[in-house]
Amino acid sequence: MKIPIDRQSLNPIYLQIRDYFSRLIQSEKLAAGQRLPSIRALSENLQVNKLTVIEAYRVLEAEGLIHARQGSGYFVSSIATSRITLRSTFAPVQEVTIAQGDGSFLEQFTASLHAQHQGNIIDFSSGFPSSFRIEELQRVAKRSLSHAADLLFRYDFPQGQLLLRQQIAQLLLQQGLEVSPEELIVTHGSEQALSLALRYYLQPEDWVIVETPTYHGVLGILKNLGAKVIGIPMTVTGMNLELLEQYLHSYHPKLIYTISTLHNPTGITTSQTHRQQLLALAEQYECLILEDNAYEGLNFEPVPAPIKALDCHDLVTYISTFSKTLMPGLRVGYMVVTGKHYQPLVEQKLLNDLHVSTVSQAIASEFLASGLYRRHLGRLRTTHLQSRNAMLQALEHHFPEAIAWTIPKGGLFLWTHLPNHIPIQTICREALSQNVLVANGAAFFPSKGYPAMRLNFSHTLEAIEQGISILGKLLKKHSISISNKSSITSKLEKLCSTKVELNNKILPTISDY
Repeated sequence: MKIPIDRQSLNPIYLQIRDYFSRLIQSEKLAAGQRLPSIRALSENLQVNKLTVIEAYRVLEAEGLIHARQGSGYFVSSIATSRITLRSTFAPVQEVTIAQGDGSFLEQFTASLHAQHQGNIIDFSSGFPSSFRIEELQRVAKRSLSHAADLLFRYDFPQGQLLLRQQIAQLLLQQGLEVSPEELIVTHGSEQALSLALRYYLQPEDWVIVETPTYHGVLGILKNLGAKVIGIPMTVTGMNLELLEQYLHSYHPKLIYTISTLHNPTGITTSQTHRQQLLALAEQYECLILEDNAYEGLNFEPVPAPIKALDCHDLVTYISTFSKTLMPGLRVGYMVVTGKHYQPLVEQKLLNDLHVSTVSQAIASEFLASGLYRRHLGRLRTTHLQSRNAMLQALEHHFPEAIAWTIPKGGLFLWTHLPNHIPIQTICREALSQNVLVANGAAFFPSKGYPAMRLNFSHTLEAIEQGISILGKLLKKHSISISNKSSITSKLEKLCSTKVELNNKILPTISDY
């Protein structure tokens, strides 16, 4: 087996090995059950260290493409070949439209809150992390209240406590983003950071570009602002950049909103090259970028540095939160703002609500300072990887073959794409009647999208099996035509070979993954 390795490439060798096998598996040139070369044989063949091969196989295993058999080696998983999960596009480009919120975000959020108070509901719809160790929280809260008692009964700076901003700066440095505490603003979760940034940067009637699908919360904010939203479809590698440039040239939008790492709802993480190209286009057309990284730290494998790390012209505002990793109720997020925009946004924060709760800031600060946060993230990643793999197995077992899904490399969600004739609202309603709550994909589009569901996999293995089994039965009941693998493959190959045309037949061309 001859694997092309570029030893001068910035792409690590273990990822080149992983990419090679991933392409073979996804194209079904390696069949389910087929054995991969042994670690020793491949390391000798490629003249690389055995640890390099082990790391490549570890990543493939984390993605659900291969599995290990004790004493026998690594084999292609049935999940990988029996379902084509990589799609050339998730939807045609959405029409240029003023954002049309239909209330589905509020309805889904309220339904999720009700579900949390009913122990018998399996909530696949929410963005909440798996449960936290309450004993650790109690100890951290007690220490933080003791250490910062003199600060808790006073007003604080609108940009947040200095100690917490210093710790966040250290956290970001580990991810390749070097910032000063004086470039950080602590917010009530990423939702407030989004609202502050968009209200500061935009005026009514301004054009904004978003990925489609995208986070439903941002669509509600844009609707309230009266912004005009351009939806650019997601491909397996991220926002279609060829289409993006066409719309940048034609409409001169004020801002691009992007989720570069563990995209919500698809779970896609863009490459370093994609990020560089996106930033280059923003620089060329003098367009701001709002980079949302709410799932920071929940990746199963290394991810590229944020787009903000490449920004030399203060075009990128970066936001994140601890709600998805610690607890939603803590309501501590932050934004990185450089240059002339920092002080006006601090003033906006002051006028909005003075500052984030000093108690919440003290607890977050203690988590970071004690090292508990790092250990907690490690546990979360291990638990979420097991849960994700369990959901992939359940989907494979229970869902009809006409349905495709993504294989996320972290985060909380995977995205399922349904045939056009499926009555998604009926599916969601009937699932809820059987105590399973799912997120209707319609909420993630600025205008009419396609039938889809977003599923949160951060549940117990038993809940995943039970919930996916119920959904599978409902989908089959609604007369899904089950197509065989070859027909799905041929359709995807046809999509992949379609050239981009700027008429009513806009489909992005798939690029190497």
